[in-house]
Amino acid sequence: MDMKKIGAFLAELRKEKNLTQDELGEQIGVTNKTVSRWENGNYLPPVEMLQILSKFYDVSINEILNGERINDCNYKNISEENVKSALNRSNAIIRKQKKIMNWIIAIVVAFLYIIISLITQKWQYTWIVWAVYCAYRIVESIVNHFLNIHVNSK
Repeated sequence: MDMKKIGAFLAELRKEKNLTQDELGEQIGVTNKTVSRWENGNYLPPVEMLQILSKFYDVSINEILNGERINDCNYKNISEENVKSALNRSNAIIRKQKKIMNWIIAIVVAFLYIIISLITQKWQYTWIVWAVYCAYRIVESIVNHFLNIHVNSK
């Protein structure tokens, strides 16, 4: 998905209706700044807005995601590419969020380790926290492995 191309197409559609970014924003319930971000290719409209824009401009969501009007003979291929692109994009976001969550968990576990050790003055009991954390990570890795195999086999 080419965000700049999508943005240019959205700007073109708006201009065809002789609307300013302000007027469009008022009609669909967003700010002119949001419309500007979409049209500059900085952000992709969320799914709900894609539906609203699709109806408003009388184009398909696939045409918006493609950044141009699509004729009937190319529609299926372009639709497939848009779906693949959207899935790849969402997978990348999920991977990034998982990495962030793993860092948060690691920091919380380390913090708990230190707090428990300082309170109890017995460092050996805090190994339980590390054991639980390691068990969690092992189970998470196994589940992710099997989920990836299942997704890739389809």
